[in-house]
Amino acid sequence: MASSLKRLSALFGVSCAALLLAVPAAAPGHADHAVLRSPADECPAVQDPDNIAFDGRYYRVHVPAGVSAGAPLVVAIHGGYDSPDGVEAEWGWNALADQHGFIVVYPRGSKNECQTDGTPGWGWNADAADVTHIKNVVNAVSTTYGVDRDRVHLTGHSNGGQMASRAACTAPEVFASGAVYAPAPPPTGCNPARAVSWGVFASASDPIVLEPVAYGHVMYWSWENRPCQNEQPGGGTDVKDSRHWDCASGTEVLWRVYNGGSHHWPTGTRRTEMMNRMWQLFQANPRP
Repeated sequence: MASSLKRLSALFGVSCAALLLAVPAAAPGHADHAVLRSPADECPAVQDPDNIAFDGRYYRVHVPAGVSAGAPLVVAIHGGYDSPDGVEAEWGWNALADQHGFIVVYPRGSKNECQTDGTPGWGWNADAADVTHIKNVVNAVSTTYGVDRDRVHLTGHSNGGQMASRAACTAPEVFASGAVYAPAPPPTGCNPARAVSWGVFASASDPIVLEPVAYGHVMYWSWENRPCQNEQPGGGTDVKDSRHWDCASGTEVLWRVYNGGSHHWPTGTRRTEMMNRMWQLFQANPRP
C-alpha cells in the first residue's frame, strides 16, 4: 500500500499533459486504494438482463416510474477498474432520479481492466472514440425516452471525472453542464465552442487524486468560462474549502473539498449533500 501510494505521488508530480495518458487506470469507485496491477486478458461476460448491448459495449439506464417525456438525463461515468453495475449500486443517482424525475444512464468504458479476482472492470481512454460512444449512448437513450436534449448533464468519478470533462469540452452541443468527484487531470488541447458550467468535489485526504489535481478542473473550467468573478464562499459544515464563481457567459464554477474522506464516492449525509449540490447545478444550467 505504501509503495503504491508513493508511486502515485510520483505520477501526480508530473505535468497534467503527461497525466492525461498516465492516469486513466485509476482506482475503482468502490475501492480506496491504488490499483497498479495489470488487468487480465479477458473479463468474464456480464450477464444481466438489464444491461443493454450497444456499440460493442453495454450500458445501464434507470427510468423512474411515471417519468414524463422531456425529462433531464444524467450521464454517470464510472472510474477506472469499475463498471456501470458497480456505480449504479453504490452512488445513489437512481434514488435522486426517482425523487426529482430525471433519467440516469451508466455507460461502460473502452479499456478492459478486469481485476485479478475475476471481477469485471473497465476504464476510459478519454479520447475521441470514447466521446463518440458516450454521445451515441445519449442519442439512443434520448430517442427511446424523449429526453430534453437541452438538459443532458455529466457526472463522473476519478478516471470517469476526467472522461466527463473531455466529453463536455469536445461536445458542448450535447452536454449542458457537469459535476465530478475526485477527477483525474483535466483535458489538454481542447477548446470548447461555448462556456460550460462545472462543479468539482474532492476530499482532503484522498490519497489517489490529490487535492491540487482535482483543483486543476476548477482552473480549466474557470479559464474556459472566463472571466469568472464574484467569488463567494460555498458555506456548509465539515468542509475544508468551498467556493463559487459567477462567469461572464451566465455560467458558474464551483469547488468543494470535504475534510478527511478518501477516494471513495462519499456515503451517508456527505453523499446526499454533494449530490444535491450537483443536481442544483444541473437544474440551474440547461444548455443555452
